[in-house]
Amino acid sequence: MTRRMRTYIPVILWFLLTGFVVTAQDGRLVTEKVHSPSLEGNLFNDKTDRAVTIYLPPSYDTETDRRYPVVYLVHGYISIGQYSWINGPAGHFPATMNSWVKNGKVKEMIVVMPNSVNKFQGSYYANSAATGNWNDYIAKDVVEYVDSKYRTLPQRENRGVIGHSMGGYGGMALGLEYPDVFGCMGSMAGPLDLTQYFGRISLAFARASELKNLSDFYSQGFEGKLAIAVTAAFCANPDNPPFYADFPWVYDDSGKVVKNQDAWDRYMEHDILTRLAQNVDSLRRMRAIYIDSGKSDEYSFLTDARRVHDELNRLNIPHDYLEFPGGHTCCISNSTANALEVFSDAMAFEMVTPSETPLEQTTEPKIAVYPQGKLAATWASVKSQ
Repeated sequence: MTRRMRTYIPVILWFLLTGFVVTAQDGRLVTEKVHSPSLEGNLFNDKTDRAVTIYLPPSYDTETDRRYPVVYLVHGYISIGQYSWINGPAGHFPATMNSWVKNGKVKEMIVVMPNSVNKFQGSYYANSAATGNWNDYIAKDVVEYVDSKYRTLPQRENRGVIGHSMGGYGGMALGLEYPDVFGCMGSMAGPLDLTQYFGRISLAFARASELKNLSDFYSQGFEGKLAIAVTAAFCANPDNPPFYADFPWVYDDSGKVVKNQDAWDRYMEHDILTRLAQNVDSLRRMRAIYIDSGKSDEYSFLTDARRVHDELNRLNIPHDYLEFPGGHTCCISNSTANALEVFSDAMAFEMVTPSETPLEQTTEPKIAVYPQGKLAATWASVKSQ
């Protein structure tokens, strides 16, 4: 063995033992407890210290002067909270995110996954005098915490918000409510027309309106629980126990299900489809809007997606729209990849000065319908059938 070989052996062994040569740095997850002043005083004693799981991209620990844009992923109803993105039907973070970054589909970013499970198994991302201010919890408390502790790019141009199902509603509601916080927004299979699926289960709302005890919530089926959660979020009335809310559908004296007009009016104030025309200026400020749904969605949320797509077209608002074969939960990971790809292309990856901030989105809308199931196909300008 030559002297030169003896010199190199320790160096080679060090590289092999540390994995420096053969293993690239991966992104990782951290979980924090975030105190939420916005949830203080809620009438159901839900915790104000909430778990938030955060994905830090591969270069976060090595490029210590680098700052990153942030996407907030908000979860669905009756789920395991933010863990649905990690060990549930929504995906397997961080492995999926790492793969999207490595293959170039998504640029490096921070992804924040808050927990929004409340007493009724879902907050519906609304500010409520009964359940607490869950919109403010995300857009104020969590955003402020993340920006203060992590190396974020802390402008609306560097932030997006999106989710699945209830989280799809939340992604749109948060974007509409806080256009100065989020520059990208979207919905994956969300209930965006409150007259549609919820209207078809109006009997569940009426039945729930007759319940006398808070504990009765736990004996309800899915539709009954959902009716209570939605009503407590959208139609709060602190003087009306046990759910401290007025139901938008009730029984009349003859036993017929009818609209409770005052509660109905408050309920419809939260309707995404209706709110679009009321927020045109905010929508035009968005760098990206993403909408999708499975063509066999069991809750008919495809109808919601198509109605929102048509309304955005009527308002001349650019957006990315996707329909794919499958049901409500079949393809959440694929949807998330597509949405993050859209946001990745749209968000700013550096600080933006006011003079550089676009007044409206100028990219061409992307419309894709995949009758052959090509979820990973290239975007195409195909009119929805």
